Amino acid sequence: MKILEDTEEHFVITTDAEEKDRPINGMRVAVSDSARAMVADITGQLLVLESYYEMRKRKRKEADQILFEQQVEAIICDLIHRDLTRPGKAISVPFTKSTLGSKDRYRHPILNKTLPRVIRNMAMPEMDFLQLEVGSPRAFTDRRGKQTTIKATDRLRGIVAHYGVGLKDLAVRMGGETIILKEANNGPLDRGERIQYTDTADTDRYRDEMRRINIFLREADINLLPTSKPVDVNDRFLVRIFNDGSFARGGRLFGGFWQNISRSDRHDFLLIDDSDTVTLDYGQMAPRILYGLKGVQPHFEDAYTIPGLEDYRTGMKKVFNSMIHPEKKLSRKPRGTKSFLPPTMSIQEITEAIMAFHSPIEDLFFAGRGMEVFFIESQILVAVLIKLLDLGIVALPIHDAIVVAAHHQAQAQSIMLDTFSAMTGAQGLVSIENIP
Repeated sequence: MKILEDTEEHFVITTDAEEKDRPINGMRVAVSDSARAMVADITGQLLVLESYYEMRKRKRKEADQILFEQQVEAIICDLIHRDLTRPGKAISVPFTKSTLGSKDRYRHPILNKTLPRVIRNMAMPEMDFLQLEVGSPRAFTDRRGKQTTIKATDRLRGIVAHYGVGLKDLAVRMGGETIILKEANNGPLDRGERIQYTDTADTDRYRDEMRRINIFLREADINLLPTSKPVDVNDRFLVRIFNDGSFARGGRLFGGFWQNISRSDRHDFLLIDDSDTVTLDYGQMAPRILYGLKGVQPHFEDAYTIPGLEDYRTGMKKVFNSMIHPEKKLSRKPRGTKSFLPPTMSIQEITEAIMAFHSPIEDLFFAGRGMEVFFIESQILVAVLIKLLDLGIVALPIHDAIVVAAHHQAQAQSIMLDTFSAMTGAQGLVSIENIP
């Protein structure tokens, strides 16, 4: 059975204090004899509960019984996975009939109208497999209400210990939607709702590319030496997220355990083909893509070293990237940049200095082109991954960078440069990521 990870849990790196409850992964399954035995034990107990309290008037049809068993397996396995990787953290679950009864290309079939009853039974004192906290809608406001969550109980932890189940005994069945389209974000607290879209030749092609990449990564020799936190190295499934309701905006790749560990841990502990790894980073990608859009070769070695402001490169980079997303000029210095910018200059003076240095692309600032740049970036990364895959070289994407085995550094770097030039018309820059 082919098994892959399909979750958005690792899309954003957060601290434990900041981490939010992630959605249930309906494709989590048991893959070892011990884990399957544990699931069968719990399923049997739930069937005894139903019989004792006469919860059902008739026996389930064969298809319904299979669905029920899949629901129990997914719930239990995902609870265990969550508790092993993020102890004490919960999983959010859809619980309303309107949600579970609607057609949704992103939702696994087990997440249907029967799910709440299965979860409630698992939370009954006689079972005590999970702790259930039912959410509530937020009335008279556009803000989201509180989501329903579940988390593992001490009894479930005891069963896990009895059967000796760990992360190696759990995985995720291959499948699920890999091409995700989101609405535009309306503020920092809005994550953008997913859009139900109609497939096109482009989405079919994107999905086929992701299928090839995910199958290759599933079979790849990727390991992580022990770190301070447990990490599931089978969490490798990637998805592409497009933004603003358009398949020409965004498109970055998310997912994979390597995206949720620190740069230093990747450098020190991540192994590919039993070899040390390097992270190859596209430098100055946004400005070089913008120059490519104008058909102009970059005239600089460093896009962020602005004449007269050489000592403020970090701040200039932050401001530059803040200038390509909005459609109107900045009225204040971007958050977190004050200490990196000259104190005597206003944001207007700073942006004018950047635009003067980058006069060939001046009209691309404050034109809402940021997500378009991200799309081109993602197209380049996918093309690089496919080319390396065809050569049998494992590459792990991190937005505008890839991680490869150290002995493939030169070959991967050459492919990255050639691909960037071919797809943008501009000269690219690739360097090894510096570890502070």
